[in-house]
Amino acid sequence: MRLLLCLLCCLPLHSLLAQPLCTSPLRVGFDDWPPYHYYQQENGHRELRGFAVDYLNAVSARLGCRLVYLERPWKRGLHDLEQGRLDIAMEAYFVEDRARYAWFSDAYNPGRTALWVRKSGDKGEQDLASWLARGNRLGVTRDYNYGPEIARLLQRYRAQVSEVNDVQNYRKLQLGRIDGFLGDILATPWGLKREGLAEEVVPHIMGVYETPTFFMLSKKTLSGEFVQRFNQALEAVGKSEEHALIWRRYLPAR
Repeated sequence: MRLLLCLLCCLPLHSLLAQPLCTSPLRVGFDDWPPYHYYQQENGHRELRGFAVDYLNAVSARLGCRLVYLERPWKRGLHDLEQGRLDIAMEAYFVEDRARYAWFSDAYNPGRTALWVRKSGDKGEQDLASWLARGNRLGVTRDYNYGPEIARLLQRYRAQVSEVNDVQNYRKLQLGRIDGFLGDILATPWGLKREGLAEEVVPHIMGVYETPTFFMLSKKTLSGEFVQRFNQALEAVGKSEEHALIWRRYLPAR
């Protein structure tokens, strides 16, 4: 017993007081947005799949934390994160207002947006501004953040821009009511395939917009120290073979 007490005395105080990193499962909000997070039928029951889900699972495994996924509409998920009813939100762009109530992890996805057009609609313009200047009509997704530069461009050509949801953009393009729409480089091929339009709509050759995406972590429930550990695990996943495997798993077939 005396030897045990001596050994304990030699340990740093922070080691004696250290608590488990996750004392309870982390609550993760998600909505249906393949291939980032979505349900898939497996052996007669639904399994949650997706690029962001797989990435977060890999991070949590390194942290030794358990996760529970809770389905929420995106806006409600952000509200619940702010109120501390969720711990993590996935696949988020940085917005200054969100930084009031959430930590942002290091980036894990380049977050590319493309202009999607009918196969016969690519006329070789080099940027979105010149495409719009030719009078083309553009569909965008309601409540989606395209960044300040694109937002200013959309405002300048607002008479040519319609704001709806993803599926409505697909159909409006098919019917000739718009000439193209902005869509995520991973999510759009999945949506087009689901709607039976994968052979009709293609990404324009021009580059449009790229901004990284992050995990958001609630400031009400998680500490800065936890975020630091989270980012270390995120970096470890990014440097591992697992990163490439996850990316290839959800990259659309060419």
